[in-house]
Amino acid sequence: MKRHNILAITALCAIPAMAGVNTDRLHISDMAVLRSDNNLTVNLRLDPKEYKVKSGEKIVLTPAVIAGSDTLRLDPLTVAGRRAWFYEVRNNSDNPLLTRAGSADAVDYSRTVAYEPWMAISHLEIFVDTRTECHCKGGTESRSLEGVRVADMDYMERIVNPKFQYIVPSDTAEKVFTLSGRADIRFMVGRTDIDWSYAGNHAELDSILASLGKVKDNPDATVKEIYLCGYASPEGSYAGNVRLAKGRTEAVKNYVARHSSFPSSVYRTSSMPEDWEGLKTWLDRNRIDGWQEMVAFIDDTKIPVEAKNDRFAARFPKAYPMLLKEVYPTLRHTDYRITYNIKKYYDVEEIKKVMRTHPRNLSQNELYLVANSYPKDSKEYFETFTLAARLFPDDATANLNAANAAMGFGDLEAAEMYVARAGDSPKAIYARGLLLALRGDYSAARPLLERGKSSGVAGAAEALDEMDRAEKAALTGGVTIL
Repeated sequence: MKRHNILAITALCAIPAMAGVNTDRLHISDMAVLRSDNNLTVNLRLDPKEYKVKSGEKIVLTPAVIAGSDTLRLDPLTVAGRRAWFYEVRNNSDNPLLTRAGSADAVDYSRTVAYEPWMAISHLEIFVDTRTECHCKGGTESRSLEGVRVADMDYMERIVNPKFQYIVPSDTAEKVFTLSGRADIRFMVGRTDIDWSYAGNHAELDSILASLGKVKDNPDATVKEIYLCGYASPEGSYAGNVRLAKGRTEAVKNYVARHSSFPSSVYRTSSMPEDWEGLKTWLDRNRIDGWQEMVAFIDDTKIPVEAKNDRFAARFPKAYPMLLKEVYPTLRHTDYRITYNIKKYYDVEEIKKVMRTHPRNLSQNELYLVANSYPKDSKEYFETFTLAARLFPDDATANLNAANAAMGFGDLEAAEMYVARAGDSPKAIYARGLLLALRGDYSAARPLLERGKSSGVAGAAEALDEMDRAEKAALTGGVTIL
């Protein structure tokens, strides 16, 4: 599983340091602690003119990075009184970090060390060691030692494990599935009998039988209904079209019944005398001259259905011959819908076997059971929920669960595709907010997460708090000057 970084702070450039009480106390300015992938750099400017140091004393300031029991000391700076400064010059003339108290020349300090994981949550402390020269022994003696905390560092990656809000699909008493399709069975004008040799009718009829075969060959399926609806084209008399639509539907039903073994009780038929909606669809797609007026005419409910054909032909005399020849034959078709039951599965291992052989036999609830038999960070968990979304592409619950699984697995592109089809429930809105947050788009994520929070979606408040911390850390570079 890919872990999700709401914010991984990596300081690549200097961020202006804010003045702090402790840094002011040490007369330090322009302080910055910068982290790159492999290094940690400490920059500061020391103003020695503000130091009041006795002639024989010196103050040694040693920056140190500290986290718990881990400490890394950096090179020290020394601010010396007059006599101590001369002593240091004579004995440590190559010390570049030596300055004389009261000097107007500021000292710029910069040291870079290797960044270590333990520094992720750490602080910078400056040990202040006041020493008095002891000439009798040729050395020094420490008079006082104090540690002053000047910066807090927080480079910890903001690892967010969002509380994904899945929805348990309903466990229905029956598992009802449908196979739908359209067979463009063409009929000669005024005829209800099927001519196999006309306009590819053989293949169109076989498409219905092929769909039935998928159900028939499924050992766990039981057909509930085979629904057929035949359409006639809007030409000639309305009464004649009523007869044609019914007769053509009956002809298709008889053909299917002869070539399959389903009982007559499962068949249900209806008919549509004139496929005006099909003509509207064609006009909208092709947009020939005057198409909008034609659509308005078709939608006009004041025109009696018995007179509509003749009036349409008279109203659009230029387009009608072409429509009659090129489009009307396609309006004589049969739509079908096969409704069937599938047995319910209760054993997870059995469901897994069905997934491999007949995945379309499974309900969302059964797939949910399988998914939750795997660890939530596993590939199998992710793939089971995405399978559910493929099998139920228009279902909001399936898409929401797939979006959550995709985010959990780190596939944000897949999550974007699924969450777009997840509906507008509070959990779906929250999921969209999480996806934006995981991509670092906090300004767009915030209103969605706020809506999730106001709707009582668990996890929304925590995600908002995490974003607040991330944005604050981004403004400071992970460093707070004290």
